[in-house]
This record gives sequence, structure tokens and C-alpha cells, in this order.
Amino acid sequence: MESEANTASARTKAFDLDRTISLSDGIFAFALTLLVLSISVPDIPFSSSSSELWSAIKDRQNELVSYLISFIVIGGFWIRHHKFCGTLKAVDATFLVINLAYLATIAFIPYPTQLLGDFINPAAFAFYAAAISASTLAAAALNEHAARSGLLSQALTPAETKEGRINGFGVTAGFLISIPVVLLSGELWLGYLCWFLGPNFHRLIRLGSSRKH
Repeated sequence: MESEANTASARTKAFDLDRTISLSDGIFAFALTLLVLSISVPDIPFSSSSSELWSAIKDRQNELVSYLISFIVIGGFWIRHHKFCGTLKAVDATFLVINLAYLATIAFIPYPTQLLGDFINPAAFAFYAAAISASTLAAAALNEHAARSGLLSQALTPAETKEGRINGFGVTAGFLISIPVVLLSGELWLGYLCWFLGPNFHRLIRLGSSRKH
């Protein structure tokens, strides 16, 4: 009887985990698909020449850039989530709630993407950065809960835990710092620079240290 109960429990845990992963993948796929709607079709007459069409497409280069940025961002989130789910052995109720909150932030990204493509100003940039920061914070909470609640198939070493926190903090810091930088300076390129430096800050420090030695 005890072995049957253990077997049933294992099946339930596997089923819950599989459903969680399936839902997560579906939301990511949905968000990635919605991104293309942020690119508007040129509003020109059907009889327009090729040069006029190319010109209209060029006018939408900011929409294309914001689409590309968000595709890379969501793709990066999915890769991290995919690898993370591969380390799980089970999920609990709290995990499901946090994961749903995380997926809500992912599904929301197409909206600030459209704002960033339509309005080239610090407010749109700051709103986008805030939305991505919410996703990174939710992802960090998900990782922390899984580690603290014994949901991982193999416990992380202190070094691995520290490395994961540093990576998560760098990404979040890059987006959060970019908000006041852009709002105060009015220069979007400085915000994009923060986005690059944040996730790669610890790598740049390591690179500098290795060159000194």
C-alpha cells in the first residue's frame, strides 16, 4: 500500500510539473507571436511605387528595432526558464502562484514593446525597462523559492547559488538603473548601454582581472 501511495504521489508530481512547463511554454510562444503585431503595416495607397513602400518601411525602423529587442529578451527569458525547469523535480502551490505572476509579466511585454516602437521618448523607454524589471524580479523569486523549498532535483552549491543571484541582480540592475539615467539625461542610448552593461558587468570584471594576471 505504501509503495502504491508513493508511486501515485510521484505520478502526480510529474503530472503537475509537466502541466506547469506546458503552460509556461505556451505563454512564451503566445508572447513571442504577439510581438509581430507591434509592427504596423504601412498606411499608403496600394498603387504606391516600390520606393514609396521602402520609404514607409524605413519609417517603421523603430518598430522593427523594438520587436527585435523584445524577441531577444523574451527568448532569453525562455531559455533561462527552460533550463531552470529541467532542474525541477516537483512544484508546489506557492511555486505555481509565483510562476503565474512571472508568466503574466511575460505576456505583458508586447504592450511596452509597441509603446517603445511608437514613441521614441524617455517615458516609453522607462515604461519598457520597468516591465522587463518586473519579469526579472519574478524570475528571481521563482528561483529562490524552488531552491529554498527543495523543489530542485539536485541542491545547488553555495557557489552556484551566489552565481545565480549575481546574474539575476545584474540583469535587474541594468534595467532599473536605465530608468533614472534616461529620464534625467533624455538620452536613450545611455539606457541601452545600461541594458548591456548590467547583465555583463561581472563578466567584464572577470575579463579585466584575467588580463591583469
